[in-house]
Amino acid sequence: MRVIGPGHEIELANRLVVEGMPSTDEARVMGMLRITIAETPTEQKWTVEGRLVHPWISELKSTWMRTRTARRKRGCVVDLTGVTFIDHDGEKVLAELSKQGARLIATGCYTQYVVDNIEMKKIESPAVKKGVRRE
Repeated sequence: MRVIGPGHEIELANRLVVEGMPSTDEARVMGMLRITIAETPTEQKWTVEGRLVHPWISELKSTWMRTRTARRKRGCVVDLTGVTFIDHDGEKVLAELSKQGARLIATGCYTQYVVDNIEMKKIESPAVKKGVRRE
């Protein structure tokens, strides 16, 4: 087991859990974010739970960057089923993960709406760059 920076990392076999907890006053506003990463030979599965807001967005981004080598050419699934809120910056980070090949999974109405918007923008993006308009 090892502890790093503002969050805690616990590495056991092929699982990585990153948890962050703000001070008591901040917790009332920001909540908590938990990222669990399970490794298989074919994919890396991320389970994200809590509120995807500042400062946890930077924790998600840094964890994504730190695990890039471990992903190599395997697929990556990001399960957002346990996410309760995503702010605008959180949407940007999820869009970036999606552009880099992560498959986003959501089940709740709110989270599914956010994921659908990200995927729609990803589909429309090349057409907009080429000057093609979708009607």
